[in-house]
Amino acid sequence: MKTYPMEKIRNIALVGPHGVGKTSLADAMMHVTGAVGRKGSVDDGSSVFDYLEEEVERKQTLSASLAWTEFDGNKINIIDTPGVDDFRGDTISAMRVVEGLLFVVKADGGFEVASENLWNRVRRTHLPTFIVVNRLSKDQANWRETLNGLKDRVGGSAPLQLPIGVGEEFKGVIDLIAMKAFRFDGQAAIEMEIPADMSDAVEEAREMLTDAAANADDVLTEKFLEELTLSDEDIIAGLKKGTMEGTVFPIFFTDAVSEAGVTSLLRSVANLVPSPASLLGREIQGHEPGEDTEAAFTPGESEPVVALAFKRQYEAQGGDVTWLRVFSGSFKAGDTLECSDGRNSERMGQLSVTVGRTRDKIDIASCGDIILAAKLKNTQTGTTLASGTAFAFAPFDYSVPTSADAINPVTSGDEDKMAAGLNKIREEDPTFQLIHQPHLSQTLLATQGEIHTNFILDKLKKQTGVEVERHRPRINFKETIRGTAEKQGRHKKQTGGRGQFGDVHLRMEPMPRGEGFEFVDGIVGGVVPNKFIPAVEKGARETLLDGLVAGYEMVDVKVTLFFGSYHNVDSSEAAFKAATRKALKAAVTEEAAQLRPVILEPIMKVNIVVPQAYMGDVMGDISTRRGAIQGSDAEGSYQVVTANIPEDELYQYATSLRSVTQGTGTFTMEFSHYAEVPGDVQKRLVEEYSKTQTAED
Repeated sequence: MKTYPMEKIRNIALVGPHGVGKTSLADAMMHVTGAVGRKGSVDDGSSVFDYLEEEVERKQTLSASLAWTEFDGNKINIIDTPGVDDFRGDTISAMRVVEGLLFVVKADGGFEVASENLWNRVRRTHLPTFIVVNRLSKDQANWRETLNGLKDRVGGSAPLQLPIGVGEEFKGVIDLIAMKAFRFDGQAAIEMEIPADMSDAVEEAREMLTDAAANADDVLTEKFLEELTLSDEDIIAGLKKGTMEGTVFPIFFTDAVSEAGVTSLLRSVANLVPSPASLLGREIQGHEPGEDTEAAFTPGESEPVVALAFKRQYEAQGGDVTWLRVFSGSFKAGDTLECSDGRNSERMGQLSVTVGRTRDKIDIASCGDIILAAKLKNTQTGTTLASGTAFAFAPFDYSVPTSADAINPVTSGDEDKMAAGLNKIREEDPTFQLIHQPHLSQTLLATQGEIHTNFILDKLKKQTGVEVERHRPRINFKETIRGTAEKQGRHKKQTGGRGQFGDVHLRMEPMPRGEGFEFVDGIVGGVVPNKFIPAVEKGARETLLDGLVAGYEMVDVKVTLFFGSYHNVDSSEAAFKAATRKALKAAVTEEAAQLRPVILEPIMKVNIVVPQAYMGDVMGDISTRRGAIQGSDAEGSYQVVTANIPEDELYQYATSLRSVTQGTGTFTMEFSHYAEVPGDVQKRLVEEYSKTQTAED
């Protein structure tokens, strides 16, 4: 394999919402550069990028994929990322390892609401970003509306070209820098006259381009204000500076089906997207391996090796494969690199570059390149591999899973197999969590959304044969009391031999919220021997843990043992534990008017980010969930709503919020406090518990 110097490498990722044609555009790039003999297609399952079995079945990108090609002597590593929100983790990882992004929108839909959320995330990276208006050959394509929408909603957007024709009439582009028109003839571009009916549009677009270039540089701004124009050289200089700094976003027009405009897009990638060499001499921030202590390093071709693992993938034929971006130095098979956990190391095995599923072995992983390493044992997604320097990159900033289901295998006894299978999948996809809750007798699968959950469980079934049932999670309710009562518990049993006897008098009192449990030994005169008092305390703890009202732990209760009796022969620890349980149960059922038991529910602090247009719908939905709005703040064109909502009302909220906001709303949540449930909710919970107790009896 040919080795490319850093200056000749371009690392790019295609990002955008679902349905804009990212994968088709990536396939077109591979075809026009001769990397493949036949253009791949998502529809017939021949795509270079969507080659996983699940992707071929669904005709949808579910996982990032990688391929490289050569254009004008440059090696271009292309990462195609999923557009569905539920699989956004691969997009986040990819944006950490590239120097340029192609943000794809569709000409027959424009900059949709689904684009806004992702665009905001893209902008936080400050990476050079092209906006690619794709699908020009579609019947409903309207580049004018799309361009106007970008002008209104994306500051710094600058068209470098305009399309000639739309739909089946899309036949060429106008270069707004050279002010020349070109007609497509296969992959060739033949110069032609600028259509007369486009003169006004060309003038307006050229003005947009000039403004963007002038605003990118103070010197150019002054020159433009003085002369009211910029030369072509000035415009190019301003565009390069603004693109590099992430303040100017060049707009290109393509059609992946006909491949029109793809070659000129690649030429701009080679000319405008910085190479990995742009990082040389610039300090990169991180932390020390296995520590929180801040650290930094300066990358270089001859400096110590630093590489970032940004994806793991299991393939039936090749086993585990790890995708690595080499930020500094170079290494080869057989070299040993240290893992960023501070404990483990890796001996590098076979190295390769890839075109979709096709692998080509390489001898050395060069600085700036993206490569694959086979069968690494201790490397996970996000692991930094280094040699000669103590440095680790910060973890990936994945979205916290907000959609949770309780799961269990259909076949009893498959619990361990289910857990092992999900943990294996999690090595590939760290954006979901498997949470064991023994106190609630459940295992939670927390994911990015409904589609994500279905995908994971389908994959589990295919890989392990384990079929899983999903249930609404059991919420971690608590019980407590608001009053004081006393009750006797007496356990007496005679079985022919030694009997059982225990007698306790207990007082139950409420404690301040959050105090937990307190046991008081109030025995005077030895009516209950000291040796049995620990059994009373243990019995009280166990009984409260099991719950007395609806099967949930009772908290913030003081239990005082103030009287009792015993039998010299028949009394035992077990008998006093049983007596304690009887006393507490009787107190709650027979003295409810005095104790006033109540169920507490966890309240979550929820931060919801939505466009202003959906505020009314979102706030109305919060009210239906018994939520209390705490406030709202403006954040650009978005509103950030803070609300306290019962956890029991947030089941599948991620799906609901996306539906209400057309995919633009996001939220995070964290535990806030416990609060008393309304009477109707307590009644429901008690009735549900009573039914289970009756069934068990």
